[in-house]
Amino acid sequence: MVKKTPKDLSGKKTMGDPSTAGIKGDALKSGVELRDSDVIAYLRRNPRLLLQNPDILAAIAPDTRFETDTVVVDMQRFVVERLRRQVDDMKVASDRLVTTTRTNMSLIERTMECALALLYARDFSELTQILHDDLPVHLGVDAVACAFESETLPLEAGQTVRSLPTGYVAKLMGHEGTLIRAETEGEAMIYGGAAGLVRSDAIVALPEGEGLPLGLFAVGCRMPGHFEPGQGTELIAFLGHVTRYAVGRWWTLQL
Repeated sequence: MVKKTPKDLSGKKTMGDPSTAGIKGDALKSGVELRDSDVIAYLRRNPRLLLQNPDILAAIAPDTRFETDTVVVDMQRFVVERLRRQVDDMKVASDRLVTTTRTNMSLIERTMECALALLYARDFSELTQILHDDLPVHLGVDAVACAFESETLPLEAGQTVRSLPTGYVAKLMGHEGTLIRAETEGEAMIYGGAAGLVRSDAIVALPEGEGLPLGLFAVGCRMPGHFEPGQGTELIAFLGHVTRYAVGRWWTLQL
């Protein structure tokens, strides 16, 4: 017996097509048009059909040419929105730059004022008061300290200029001229009674010479992360060396 081949919708005989197997066989035979739901249901039952027959995708892919004004308008809206986001990002970056510049200028101005106050101190007592009271307020920090590796300090130094044991600076600083600690607990040997407030600090090593021993200048803040590794330390170092000079003027060993 000769097996008959199925007919397509036009009535012509066709070979068996696996892509149509199982899709409403009766509908194919009777010429009834398939519904979208029938095709979708079949594809859900056979998810690998399109992978195995990629030519089908090429045949049903929509034309991507701009054929209507609507598509062109949508593209214009997309470009305008992207440009608007770029402008907003540039505005945010510009505002951040202006704010940073103003903050830096304010910090420079306050540092210069602190330096002048230290240099114009009339005696050691006034100098220590400026270090203890005025500098923290002007710099917006909680503690400012100055210490030297010496067992003998001027009587007027009080608790502001402190004594450090020999070798302390090298142990703390190593070979670095500045040290930034984002999170720390202030040492009483450096900060005295204000040590409990310090949770972040910046320290500058003061070199030995001109009659002064090795020392430290430290600025501490109660907020962890106030000082961060990698930030500029030029102003703190400048103020530290001005402090060293001002202290040396009233030291028993003259600069």
